[in-house]
Amino acid sequence: MFLLVLYTLLLWGAAYSDTTVTIYNEWLSQGGRVHYEPQRWNKHNALDKRTLIPNCKSIGTAPGRWVNRDLRENLFANWPQNPSHHGYPDPTYLQDHALQRRTWGSYMFQLTGYGSVVDDMVWEMKGLSWPNWMNKSNHQGGFPNNVDAASELVSLMVQSAKSYIGGRLPYIFEVINEPDWAEKIIDPQTNVDYQRAVADKLKSRFGMKVAGPSYTSFALRQADENDFSYWKRTAKFLDMSLDHLDFFSFHSYNYLHIPGRNHTNFSNYTYYGINEARLVASLDMVENYSHQKKGKGVQLVNTEFGLGLLNLGVSPNFENGITDFQTIYQLNGFMFTFLTLREFIDRVTAYLLANEQYPGHTSLRNSLFTTDGRPLSAAKFYTFWHNFNSNQTFLRVSSQYNGQERKVAPLALANPHTKEMVVLLHNYGSKFENVKLDFNNSWINPSTGKETCILFENGNPAVHLNYPFNMSEHNGTVGLPGSSTCFYKFKTNYNFAGIRTDNQNTYYGKDMVIPISNGHAQTTISLPGSGYHTAHLRVGVSRDKNANAKPQEVVFNGQAVSASYMLFDAMKILGKTKWNVWEYMVPESLVHPTNNVNMTFDGDGGTVTSVALVVGTLQ
Repeated sequence: MFLLVLYTLLLWGAAYSDTTVTIYNEWLSQGGRVHYEPQRWNKHNALDKRTLIPNCKSIGTAPGRWVNRDLRENLFANWPQNPSHHGYPDPTYLQDHALQRRTWGSYMFQLTGYGSVVDDMVWEMKGLSWPNWMNKSNHQGGFPNNVDAASELVSLMVQSAKSYIGGRLPYIFEVINEPDWAEKIIDPQTNVDYQRAVADKLKSRFGMKVAGPSYTSFALRQADENDFSYWKRTAKFLDMSLDHLDFFSFHSYNYLHIPGRNHTNFSNYTYYGINEARLVASLDMVENYSHQKKGKGVQLVNTEFGLGLLNLGVSPNFENGITDFQTIYQLNGFMFTFLTLREFIDRVTAYLLANEQYPGHTSLRNSLFTTDGRPLSAAKFYTFWHNFNSNQTFLRVSSQYNGQERKVAPLALANPHTKEMVVLLHNYGSKFENVKLDFNNSWINPSTGKETCILFENGNPAVHLNYPFNMSEHNGTVGLPGSSTCFYKFKTNYNFAGIRTDNQNTYYGKDMVIPISNGHAQTTISLPGSGYHTAHLRVGVSRDKNANAKPQEVVFNGQAVSASYMLFDAMKILGKTKWNVWEYMVPESLVHPTNNVNMTFDGDGGTVTSVALVVGTLQ
């Protein structure tokens, strides 16, 4: 409470705003998605113990990803060979009812305990556990030489589950987890061949949706390094998956950076990672490539996101108040990015578990509850987002085009039935921000409301719930603490039933990974029509660490567009390259069915990774 009183005092002394967020009286549809849909955003990893299912339901979360079934109880390792077909698995092995009950019982508990809430689950395989009788000589003893036999084992497992469960299989199958971690065993071409073989069998035999490649966060974050070598591997996978898989799956993490050699001085820590800029830039590359190859985008599934600790030289299970807070804070930052890209992102699953403890593993860093059901700090992530439901609809918002890096990310929702609206803000920076809420053309003029914040206080994460504020006393601003996520709730009398919807869709340039030659790059973006209501341009630029990645000038259909801001760059210190994303406001009158984008830069060298044009039609 003391900190929020202090922040209020700071606001009283502030006659200015640090940044402005504009909220419009228009619903915002992205790719036809206009409502907040909790089931897409509220999932955690791994199946739950039966005793913790009520606890998870109480904070609004459910399992979104069933992991490591091939590893558990040595299911694949113990699978016998088919006596009639050398080199292939025995099709009768998992038809034994007692073995089926042991194998599928935990999943049945989820179906009983959660009902239809878990119908959209992702079923993931580790992909590194195989029977001894399978020949693995080409892959250092870690993966079968015969990809068809390996995929047949997966298919037999799914057939057994379908038979025992009664047909209620998970919605999506994720073929292998983070194959880029194991490229000495599963080389990129074997990975492509295996994922295709599994997908072809599961789709034709069971009608399942299939996702891949389930790359690590590094694969996307470092896509621009070493002459785009990581990206070239991703593009090769997409050449297959755009025809044979249904979703592109990926992981995303941010990390703590602790100065010094022993990594124990948390008093001066910072963080780095893929969010925000490199996540948007790399996913734009995936979508741009899909548009080039297929004339349309590909749906994305994130199956792990959160805070990683592998970089610190300490145990990945290391815990203290700062890691507890950063676990929540980084998850919140990712949520803002995902919700902003919900046109492409179909669903996400945080790397949190109901309880992660098992013999030999006592850590609770990524756990929501103790084994006896006591809530832990990470549960605050779900209790925060549990405030939002499917009755709420997104409103169009925009950040301030001030030519600078954006530190405050906004979202806005309103419930047309209760006439209550909410503005959500995430502060990527560590400094307090006075945020001006501009309700465009004064379509409403709220003065008072209640704010809820998650912030770092007294050495631990804290939630300040329903704290009253009065914008009229502070020049129309609200206070946003450093390194915090807050929402500001207003009661209104506005007739939301009468407002229209801005239907936004994203289109990409015919060129991508465009070399900056003689300080210049250009592309053309085609649209299915004209007469758009809104438009903005998103430009990804990768250059040498010490180069200027901001375009000197962007010319759109012959006219310079200058109003811009840069997405938050968490890699500005530790990145080997400078990979920025700049957003430009584009006057709607300039938008035509064919649009030429010309960019000039300070000096030569570097690459424009993609150019996206987001246009909206008013309905």
